[in-house]
Amino acid sequence: MRAVYERCIEETLASVSEAIDTAPPTLDDRIVAGIAEYIRFVTKDVRRARLMHLEVRRAGNVLSGARQQAVASFTKVIESSARGTRVPALDLHLLALGLIGAITELLIEWVMSEPSPPTEQLIDTAVYIFRRTFSSDGPLAASAG
Repeated sequence: MRAVYERCIEETLASVSEAIDTAPPTLDDRIVAGIAEYIRFVTKDVRRARLMHLEVRRAGNVLSGARQQAVASFTKVIESSARGTRVPALDLHLLALGLIGAITELLIEWVMSEPSPPTEQLIDTAVYIFRRTFSSDGPLAASAG
């Protein structure tokens, strides 16, 4: 299970990184490209989504190290994409972890619900959360003043 999980993570990271690298250089474009690719790539195969977002937790300590490594990798993607934006009084690493948690819960909902919410709804919701987080009138701006 570990090998399959790690392969899923590697393939997803590669796909998301490519989408971000080929997107226009604005933060908003990188947010949309990265989130859309992540959600579309993961949901192309319900087994991938289930393993990456549900079964890895059920496996407990057996996969906890691999899961922590995966979260750290995706956290770095968010941190590097957001670098250069204003992040007053908030730890960018903790912020990235929270954003990853939001996407994770959306994908668990997709896996567990019958019927599953449309993928585009997940993307729109996640993009909204990221945009509000980094917008000029979002929580980061509020903590600056």
